[in-house]
Amino acid sequence: MKKTVKVLAFALTFIMLAMALTACAPKSDPDKALKALKDKEYSAVKSDYLGALGLAALGIKGVDSVVSGTKTVEKKDEEKTESVTIIYFSSKDAAKDAWEKVEDYAKDQNKDKDTDWQVKKSGAMIYFGTKAGIKAAS
Repeated sequence: MKKTVKVLAFALTFIMLAMALTACAPKSDPDKALKALKDKEYSAVKSDYLGALGLAALGIKGVDSVVSGTKTVEKKDEEKTESVTIIYFSSKDAAKDAWEKVEDYAKDQNKDKDTDWQVKKSGAMIYFGTKAGIKAAS
């Protein structure tokens, strides 16, 4: 009986850890990510055209769609812009090939030098923005 409880406790801990690590990524469906952003009052758009971001000049291929959203919030008498951009690729390999170029581009987009700015790759998508923006798209 004690051994069973220990095994179940370990399994439950592992499942909760796995959920916590994957919960921070935006939704893998562009339409669902767009809806999540709009539900949280972000000004959000979905585009099938990579040129809207200015990334087309970098020669990135295999992009299916792009979702981006912004929201201005007031924190302690100052305004802060929360933002997120999610680039959905046709395959994991396409995302892997574009990773370095998109990462450099995303770092350049951090004009406010936000300390909570993130650039990450998850499967067939690359996303970047503030932590709150990324969380809003999940």
